[in-house]
Amino acid sequence: MNKTLSFIVSTFLLTGCASTSSMKDSSSNIEPDIDRSSLPSGIFTYYDDPSRYYLPVEYFLIGQFVTQNDCLLFETNAELYTPVLPAKHTKYTIGDAQITVGNEAYKIGETGDISAHPIEREYIRNFITEGPSQCLLDQFMKIEVRGVKI
Repeated sequence: MNKTLSFIVSTFLLTGCASTSSMKDSSSNIEPDIDRSSLPSGIFTYYDDPSRYYLPVEYFLIGQFVTQNDCLLFETNAELYTPVLPAKHTKYTIGDAQITVGNEAYKIGETGDISAHPIEREYIRNFITEGPSQCLLDQFMKIEVRGVKI
């Protein structure tokens, strides 16, 4: 009896904690600590809630940023993706020869290893900044700050 009661209480506590940690005010698209004047322009960016839990896994892909029809895209394995970059940690303006993510600078058209992984559109809540609509491809690549989950 005591074991059953303990099991029920611990299950309730664990599920209660899990469900409350995932609650978020979805009404705000932009977090208050983002200065809009310092955001990159012409690209798709995201903001991750720092209170969310992330697995301690880093993804690296060999690929390159390319421009095509005034769109910044990410190419790997001969496939093109719409890159989605961290808003607070990205420096880029349309026409720039490089893009900076965190402390890493990537020259447009130059192949290198980049902290990125494919992601479905449904897992990107809201874009903080948006590029031209013709730049939205069917495939997305989430670019992250190297060595840091933001």
